[in-house]
Amino acid sequence: MASGFSKRMGCNKLLLPVEGKAMIAHVFDAVRQAGFEQTVVVTGFDSIAQLAVGNGFLAVNNDSPEIGQSHSVVLGVEKTAQSAGWMFFNGDMPWLKSDTIGKLLEYADAAHIVVPRYGSRPGQPVYFPAAFKEELLALTGDHGGRTIIRSHLDRVCYVSIDSIRQGVDIDTPEGYEKVKRGDWVE
Repeated sequence: MASGFSKRMGCNKLLLPVEGKAMIAHVFDAVRQAGFEQTVVVTGFDSIAQLAVGNGFLAVNNDSPEIGQSHSVVLGVEKTAQSAGWMFFNGDMPWLKSDTIGKLLEYADAAHIVVPRYGSRPGQPVYFPAAFKEELLALTGDHGGRTIIRSHLDRVCYVSIDSIRQGVDIDTPEGYEKVKRGDWVE
């Protein structure tokens, strides 16, 4: 998911450099290395769409990002409607690694939502099996899958991730300054 407005950052944060390349390029690397059969990047930015295609992903245009996160989720699910499940990534997590994605996928099954836990905090990416397809397609507003998770706590599988740094998302100029100073080192 890469179609947000980055309001708190004041610019398209996904293109800001982190360790020598665009923030979202790090996420693309991790996802590509995880070896998914199909990856869809939902964005409203030509520059991100070009990066996605350059990484072998399918870019889907979100021409109504003001609707909220739910619209990106719906567009992605619609484009891959026959999938056995969906894992949703945010483009602002530059330290996410493919081994973490693989660990989450080890718990993926037809009945459970898989959520990483970085320390005591749940985070991204989240896996939803096909059993939740209709609920994903019915999402509205700026809530993404959190609404579904809260409605099905009995079907959530939390997976502990040792590296808290991998769960860091960068949302503000202050957070980005910490990144540039190297303050996010574990």
